[in-house]
Amino acid sequence: MSVVKTEKYEQNINIRHRTGTKTREALHEAEPAIDKFAKAGYLAKGTVYILIGVLAMLTAIGHRRETTDTKGAIETIGAQPLGGVLLLVLAAGLAGFAAWRFVQAFADPDGEGRGGKGMLVRASYFGGGIFYGVLTYHAAKTIFGARASSEDSEQTLTAVLLRQPLGAAIIAAVGLGFAIYGMIQFVQAIRNSFTDTFKMDEIQPAMYRPLVAAAKFGLCARGIVFGLIGYFLVRTAIFSDPEETKGLDDALAELARQPLGRWQLGAAALGLIAYGLYMFGLARYRKTIGKQRES
Repeated sequence: MSVVKTEKYEQNINIRHRTGTKTREALHEAEPAIDKFAKAGYLAKGTVYILIGVLAMLTAIGHRRETTDTKGAIETIGAQPLGGVLLLVLAAGLAGFAAWRFVQAFADPDGEGRGGKGMLVRASYFGGGIFYGVLTYHAAKTIFGARASSEDSEQTLTAVLLRQPLGAAIIAAVGLGFAIYGMIQFVQAIRNSFTDTFKMDEIQPAMYRPLVAAAKFGLCARGIVFGLIGYFLVRTAIFSDPEETKGLDDALAELARQPLGRWQLGAAALGLIAYGLYMFGLARYRKTIGKQRES
């Protein structure tokens, strides 16, 4: 290696070292705020999932005609007494969760690394940050009385994509991504790998067991729902028909249309409620920036 190349190499190493040091210092200074964002975010996410589960359960027992998704849950909250105040709190929490997802994507507090698997996980965190940022925007609009268009947004998006070159391939890839993510949720539930992020020194046995049970049930239910969403996206790509696209609400409705559908929908509803409770547990017991470094 020439002297010039050696000097450039050493300069690059020094730049990376200084950048890494500054990043760690910035994260250390931001630890209290990041912890609060994460806690508020998990509480908000848990609230949305519990409400979706409760509404799905009401559909399963015949007290409602339709299931709902995350946006529908937000609008349901807004329709309650003091709904604007509740939505303001929820929007703040969702914004916090979006911020936490971006921290996970860029700062990598969970140590996912820069390998292929790690970058995929961090990319999913980035996508989650965008998704919850959009939900925050929807909650803010709902506070001021704005309603989502009656046109199905998922089907509109896939219809636009199908008209583009490689649009069907993109939809199929996204569908496979949903299906794979659903399987990952099952694997996490089976292997108990989700417990790796718990503050084990702070959880009492009386709290640990129900939290793990709720997490397992919730992850499995969410895995089934995400698998269904992925399945219908792949069908959309294969048949070039945006009507095949189904979101969370339609995936739950599809369960209800199967043999023993009301029982299946009821089980999925309980699973989503359990997932929401798991999110509440993470708000209290999940490691974040500071705790990850200490462990």
